[in-house]
Amino acid sequence: MNPDPIYFIIGLLTFLVTFGFFIAWVAAKLNHNISQRAFGLIEKAIIAGILLGSVGMFQPWVLPAYGIGFHVLLLSTLAYVVWSHVTPKAEVITEAPSAE
Repeated sequence: MNPDPIYFIIGLLTFLVTFGFFIAWVAAKLNHNISQRAFGLIEKAIIAGILLGSVGMFQPWVLPAYGIGFHVLLLSTLAYVVWSHVTPKAEVITEAPSAE
């Protein structure tokens, strides 16, 4: 019997469990500790990475851009999965005194 499928399944489960613990660790460290502005800027940068990686992968002119685009898309997607579990600080809204 070929042990390759068993090694693949064990490796995949190890990656998923490790990635899950990494997400939980990042969320525990950053939840309610990062400003709304910084959260939005980082989220936009990750989305730009996803778009850039997609363009790099699907353009037919420059072959090395395919490999770079694949890695940018992979890392940006993983970063988005992690970042989507982070909750930014709640903004404090102060009401102006009414002029009565």
